Amino acid sequence: MFTALVKGSVTSLTKHRSLRGVRLLIVQPVEPLADRSDPPGAPPRMTGPPQIAVDVLGAAIGARVVVSGDGRGVQDMLAAGPDCPVRLAIVALLDTAPE
Repeated sequence: MFTALVKGSVTSLTKHRSLRGVRLLIVQPVEPLADRSDPPGAPPRMTGPPQIAVDVLGAAIGARVVVSGDGRGVQDMLAAGPDCPVRLAIVALLDTAPE
């Protein structure tokens, strides 16, 4: 699992049959907590390249989310078979703490 920011959505002309009607989002992995030495309002530090994740929670662009890399869990969540080509899914929407 990792914390990420939702950067955008994915549009495709064709999808695997198990992904029809499923929303795909671009997520950017980030540090889970802000460093106290960072100035207030500083953007979170990126920890890896952007990735694509399934979204069944309705995350908005710019939202901070928790992403799971449990491919089998994602297949179960989508009621898909073992041929479902998905590994990542958004499993929680994180609230922002008041400043």
